[in-house]
Amino acid sequence: MALAPIVLDSDPGLDDALALQYLLGTGLWDLKAYTAVGGNAPVEQAFRNARGLARAFGVDGDVPVHRGADRTISRVDSASDFHGPTGLGEEVLPDSKEPDQDEPAPAALVRLSREYEGELTVVATGPLTNVAAALLLDPGTAHRVRRLVFMGGAAQVPGNCTPLAEFNVWADPDAADIVVSSGIPYTMVGLDATHGWRFTHEDLARLDAAGPGQELTARFVRAYLKAYDANHRQSSCPLHDPLAVGVAADESFVTTGTGTVAVECASELGRGQTVYLPEDKAVRFNYPPHILARTRHTGRVALGTGPRDFSAHFTETLLRRPSL
Repeated sequence: MALAPIVLDSDPGLDDALALQYLLGTGLWDLKAYTAVGGNAPVEQAFRNARGLARAFGVDGDVPVHRGADRTISRVDSASDFHGPTGLGEEVLPDSKEPDQDEPAPAALVRLSREYEGELTVVATGPLTNVAAALLLDPGTAHRVRRLVFMGGAAQVPGNCTPLAEFNVWADPDAADIVVSSGIPYTMVGLDATHGWRFTHEDLARLDAAGPGQELTARFVRAYLKAYDANHRQSSCPLHDPLAVGVAADESFVTTGTGTVAVECASELGRGQTVYLPEDKAVRFNYPPHILARTRHTGRVALGTGPRDFSAHFTETLLRRPSL
């Protein structure tokens, strides 16, 4: 049976690198493009990281890597050093052997939505800049994509870069709002669920014990664990981006609700807040008509962990897909 077509839109990023390795390890997808977006690193660095990861994980030449939009839709500064000086800790990967793609990421998303209409899954693990730009180029993209799964937002829990906002949405709130109001079928995998599935030092020991082929992954994880210890005093790290990839194939890793998501774009204090209006309660809220009109667009929202153990599945999958 043919594998399902997918695009991974990413801002690599330590956990983005792990998400790519995990996606390839599942054996469930035909990766049609790997598109880079600015977020954990500026877009040019993210693009170079993506090219290097394609080579490191053995898909160089098979999966085209596309450079993302050169500015955010919101035109805000979202610089972050959480993922280290290169975005991949301190790793500087050998570049892809392939020439740079001329086609920018938003155009590639539009083209692939036409080529695989009704079939294409898009997983976005960074700010939604490229997806929003594709929808602005061709609003019909929303109705051709089978499903968008994005890592971002916080429906019923605090944010991670402000008390209200999760980083990916905060980094380009207008882009996120364009996406969730476009009619595209989406699942939001935010902090409500990702903080529940963790990678521990015990999991790292399993990678170390696996020997050749997991050294690069182990270095990524060490840098990620170190960042969480230094910034949050946590001894484990959440599997933010890999979980979004996992949910694209199996929603039992999370519990979900259906409803409307609106993104706060106008307020500096609330910038990037994702307001979740459950489908069965939305009309009860005392919002003006133009807000309630948004409820005609609903999506799936991850509200917690699900019955299937994602942390165990993730580690087992990495062990099946070493780097080169």
